[in-house]
Amino acid sequence: MKKYLLIYNRKSGSDHISELIADLLPLYQEEGILLVPFCLNMGSKRDFLPLLEKGEFSGVLISGGDGSIRSVISFLIRNGIFLPIGILPAGTCNDLANSMGLPRNIMDAARIPLKGKTLKLDVGLVNGTHYFFSSCAGGYFMPATYETPAHAKKNIKQFAYYFKAATQPAAFRPYDFQITVDGVLHKMRGIMFGFATGSQIAGFSNILNEASLTDGKLDLFVIGDCSYLELPGILFNILRGNFTEQKHVRYFQGTSFRIDGPMNLPVVLDGDEGPALPLEVEIAPLHIEVFI
Repeated sequence: MKKYLLIYNRKSGSDHISELIADLLPLYQEEGILLVPFCLNMGSKRDFLPLLEKGEFSGVLISGGDGSIRSVISFLIRNGIFLPIGILPAGTCNDLANSMGLPRNIMDAARIPLKGKTLKLDVGLVNGTHYFFSSCAGGYFMPATYETPAHAKKNIKQFAYYFKAATQPAAFRPYDFQITVDGVLHKMRGIMFGFATGSQIAGFSNILNEASLTDGKLDLFVIGDCSYLELPGILFNILRGNFTEQKHVRYFQGTSFRIDGPMNLPVVLDGDEGPALPLEVEIAPLHIEVFI
């Protein structure tokens, strides 16, 4: 019988994964797979590493939000564990899962690995040490992603971030950026930048329609110097699906980037607080294998 390790964050989102485990175990056992649960809230990632290093597991399932998923996959990569990964989305935005086209319901997503079909995905790498799997962004809006209370994220999902940011107009200001894309320097002023491996960022599925999880490239947008009153129009165009076509947005594709700017600029990686500028950002093509 095959063995899969289920690593879950029971505090993520409104779908309580711990309540679904009783349904998940027989679902997998019927298909000849022994599912072994591990709760991140009751132990360290170091605790499950010996289990995987023995070579007895054929796959890993991860249930949580984008931050939990980034943390676990990064840990697996750093320790040389490259088993197929199943994503059970249980967070606020679930950017990676939605870019992959996975079902939003956990039980439906849990059936995907049972098909046995896998795909290798690109991974973003910052300063040679920090991985991201959906987005890396900096500037305005960023503190809201890790300062927003958990109850607000559960109730109104990704819109909680924007309501939080809207209450902080004093933090709205442009920054001077020097952005190098595949060796070409671009100087500009803007309120934020964002890298993406796939088409969804911060819960919006149509920000970067050109982006692909498998094309060996990173997609970068910069929202230029605009007024606070112009922000609602920019957000409206995100919802309409023509975000990169508006005048305040610059869009780039490439494999290697450098971002220079204020060292105190807030930066997030997949929704969690990230390193300070400058950032060296690159693509690691087809670096992880996922069930899809």
